[in-house]
Amino acid sequence: MDRGWWWKFGLIVAVTLGSIWFLIPTYYALVVLDRDQRNNLAVLEERMPSWAPPAKYRLNLGLDLQGGIHMVMRVDTKTALQKRTERRAQQIVNYVNDKKLGEVTADTDPEQLEVTLTAKDPATMDAIQKEVLATFTDFTEVSRSGGTLVLVQDETQANFFREEAVDQAMLVIRRRIDKWGVAEVDVRKLGSDSIQISLPGRSNAEQAKELVGTTAQLEFRMVDDTNPQFFAQLLQATPPPEGSNITLTTEGGFPQLQAPTREAITQYTKDKVPENRVVLTECIANPVKKDECTSYRSYLLDKSVPLTGESLAGADASISQLNEPEVNISFDPAGAREFERLTEAGVGRRMAIVLDDNVQTAPNINEKISGGSARITMGRMGGRTFEEWLGEAQTLALVLKAGALPAPVTVGEIRQVGASLGDELIRKGGLAAVLGLGLVVLFMALYYKGSGLIADVALLLNGLLILAGLAFFNATLTLPGIAGFVLTLGVAVDANVLINERIREELGHGKSTRAAVDQGYDRAFWTIFDSHVTALISAFVLFFTGTGPVRGFATTLIIGLLASLFTSITVTRVIMTYFVHGRNAKVVSV
Repeated sequence: MDRGWWWKFGLIVAVTLGSIWFLIPTYYALVVLDRDQRNNLAVLEERMPSWAPPAKYRLNLGLDLQGGIHMVMRVDTKTALQKRTERRAQQIVNYVNDKKLGEVTADTDPEQLEVTLTAKDPATMDAIQKEVLATFTDFTEVSRSGGTLVLVQDETQANFFREEAVDQAMLVIRRRIDKWGVAEVDVRKLGSDSIQISLPGRSNAEQAKELVGTTAQLEFRMVDDTNPQFFAQLLQATPPPEGSNITLTTEGGFPQLQAPTREAITQYTKDKVPENRVVLTECIANPVKKDECTSYRSYLLDKSVPLTGESLAGADASISQLNEPEVNISFDPAGAREFERLTEAGVGRRMAIVLDDNVQTAPNINEKISGGSARITMGRMGGRTFEEWLGEAQTLALVLKAGALPAPVTVGEIRQVGASLGDELIRKGGLAAVLGLGLVVLFMALYYKGSGLIADVALLLNGLLILAGLAFFNATLTLPGIAGFVLTLGVAVDANVLINERIREELGHGKSTRAAVDQGYDRAFWTIFDSHVTALISAFVLFFTGTGPVRGFATTLIIGLLASLFTSITVTRVIMTYFVHGRNAKVVSV
């Protein structure tokens, strides 16, 4: 044998052993572990031998094969754009006043996404129009009549906002699911304003609903400190209902209501707050179980929302020079201007950071904050350990980043796929794959004899390579994926049939076995290569344009085609060369 044969043989052995090694996590996950532990990476790592690859390199089962929860969440981009129009109207008025361009009022038409500016002095409208259009580039002019200017949200910007809202919601939902450790989750866009979520292995639909929940809406609201005794006076004037357990507490020198449940405070204060004010609550966390609330306390806030998470650019927890935890936040240019205006007007007041109508914290504004960056201190350490103190800062940073969403998201559909159905599909799909493979192996052995057996060896290795490739890329196997697996085995056989037929033709022309094998492979190579490349192009198109099961089919097909090229061109030729060149055997009696 020449040197080239030996390195090809070594490559085949290495690829085969590597494929078997990569399938060890898949074997333990699907065969050794119980169904309820199948998606638990920690348990899988413990059960596997130390020399096995990491647990992440395994073949996963899709929702249709192992059961789970299917959810569709809808992003309300219309409401978000309407609220954005109202906020922009107020920001434009504030900008005109700050620039001293004149006195102007703003009316909004949320349905049409329009803002109507009216100048007290029509002569100032020219300067106002020029500055506003240059600064608020997401609006365009509709009409101008004297001291009245009508603006509308730019359609291109509005469409970009809609797409960005859905993409951002997808990132936040995945972050929430990852935080809970759900494996093999599939989060993808569905249509223009919906998100499809698959949670394989989950059986409790209500638990899944709580897991994902409604996507956070982050708001910055000013606390109404003009009437610090409001809750004390309210409690004195209107005694709370019996059994509500509402009491008065003091936080930072401000009296607040406290109750075991949020609903108790909400119901008690309903229709009792001043106009343009709203009462929201803050969770007082259990010192042992941080995700539980021991009670809730109230805040009286301005009803208007001057700043939302839409303007937030980033948030990170750190340790200050005084060795105290803090959270550093930053805003985009528009948010920076509004934040500077708010802090300048609110020095000495508190600003509440609200997520999903729940107050997360309400730091005091000590000075005007410019430059688009701010620092939130975590108050006094109190009875907390430093780790708990720092943990609260890190949690707040995560809350801020997770809540930086411009649109509300709600659960539109949720249904459960039974695990028993998944087992039946696995059984039938596996039976179909084994039966198809067996018939192909039998046909090749009977029709092509010795060279058919060589093709069968390559076919088995091809199947091993496909499974190992899927495991390496942590792919999720679905029913369409099984169909792609069977199809690629057929393609692999087709390549070997083409090679054997070319060899048969060469033998029919009176050439020696060695010459027939060499020329058969050489002349069949480009035909096989061209057919595989064209199929790969189609598979890549399916992968990049398809969704869900279609991408699963395309993934399996791509890996299978590459494996087929390797086994049909390299593996079978190495084996043929061994028998024909090395042993002078006529194994190709085709």
